Formats: sequence, structure tokens, C-alpha cells
Amino acid sequence: MITKLEGIILSKVPFKDRHLICRLLLRSGEKISVVFYGGQGGGTKKKSSFLELGHLVKVELTRAKRDASIYSVKEWSLSWHHKGIRENHRAFYLMCAFLELSDKLVVEANLFESLYHEQLEKDSMFKVLSNAIFYLERKIQKGEQFNSDLFIFLGKTLIDQGVFPERNNCVLSGVDLSSVSEIALLDEQGGFADISCLNQDMLDLKINGSEAKVMWNYLCQLAMQKYDQLQSFNEVPVKFSNRMIDYLCYQVQVPRSEFKTFSLLV
Repeated sequence: MITKLEGIILSKVPFKDRHLICRLLLRSGEKISVVFYGGQGGGTKKKSSFLELGHLVKVELTRAKRDASIYSVKEWSLSWHHKGIRENHRAFYLMCAFLELSDKLVVEANLFESLYHEQLEKDSMFKVLSNAIFYLERKIQKGEQFNSDLFIFLGKTLIDQGVFPERNNCVLSGVDLSSVSEIALLDEQGGFADISCLNQDMLDLKINGSEAKVMWNYLCQLAMQKYDQLQSFNEVPVKFSNRMIDYLCYQVQVPRSEFKTFSLLV
């Protein structure tokens, strides 16, 4: 069993007087549920707690049975924490959306798997989430706007999940989309189509053809650039993020109503 791990706190629930039950997103891109005994702080020693949403922590687990669903934490320490996000309610809501979406998409880790150490965060949801929180925190510290961060996170999540929209050619005719001025995103087809190929019933009414081309251009940049290169992104319209949420929910087969945080953002 793997006992020494590092992960981002996705959620936390108080347990009894001073304990916490948390879910951690590990560097492998998988999650585990753990109990931090005394994790709420307090007690006779008036111990403080740093177990907050979005914090990166190192943990050492006690050994458990192979069928365990919740692990006990023996020792823990803080690896990285945000500061400005907690002091900005809009940024905190946004981070909560990052955490909730990640929690919905990742699977439970098998800590007894012998190949676990070979699973790296190179292309995992851990890398997407950690980048999203890190750059959001940096923008807050610099006093910069973060209106594009949700769109960037959604796009990188789609890439990680393997459902990024087809953007090179029309999903219906195969024509090169770079030469088309009006297009539409078709959830069922998994990509963009030349609007002239659609009948009235197939038209994307959420954003018009010219606006969809602007969104397509943003996505093309997002697919080719790393997270740090996207920080100069111009302000992305909220309707584009809203549209990408609908597309993502369709692709991963999770109803939008199951996400509590989206209503706070779009």
C-alpha cells in the first residue's frame, strides 16, 4: 500500500468535534477520501488548522485493508497554499467550481496498485487544477482581472478528458474551418460545423455563427498553448464559458444541475 502522498483538497466535511473528512486529488490524477483526526484544530493546545479548500498537502496514511474506502491520516504538512483567493469572494467561488468539477470527473485511486508510482501528473487532472489555482492566485496578488480563467480551465479539462471539440474541419462536410466565417458547435457531433451545412433544427441558438467563430479562435489558441502562455488572454465573454459548460456536461454525461457552483459564475 502507498502511504506517502501529496494532493489538493477538493472538499472537506466536519466529523465529530475536531476531525475532518476530506477528498484529495493526487498527483496521479485520482482521488482518495481521508480522515484528518484533529484536523479542525483547537483542543487543549489550541492548534490551528491549515486544511482549507485548494491547499496542497503532504500526507502519510496509516495502513489499511485493501477494501478501505476512507483512509486515516497519521501525519500531514502543508506544501502550498493560496492567500488572496480566500479574500476575494468571486475568486473563491471560481476556485470552488474548479474543485467541484475535478471531483466529479476523477476516479478513486487504488493505493494497492503496484504500478501506482509510475502514474505521473504530466497530463492528469491534477496538473490542470493546480495550474488553475496557481494562476488564479497570482492574478489576485497582482490585482489583475480573472474573467478568462473559467474558460481556460474548461478548455484544458476537455483536453484532459479527451473530448476537446474538433476544430480543424467541419464535422459534417470535412471542410477546413479556418476559411469559414460562421460556424456552430454541435455537442452530439463533438465539434464545430460550417453553419451552411445545418438545417434549421440543428442550428446552435445559444450563440450565433459569427460569435461561435470567435469562440473557435479562442479554443484554437487554448489547445496549442500552455497554461502560462494563456495568462495574456483577452477577456472571454461569459456566454462562451457558459456554452463550454453545456458541451462538457453533454460529453461526460453529467447533468448541469449536479454542479452547485456553476450558478454562482454564469
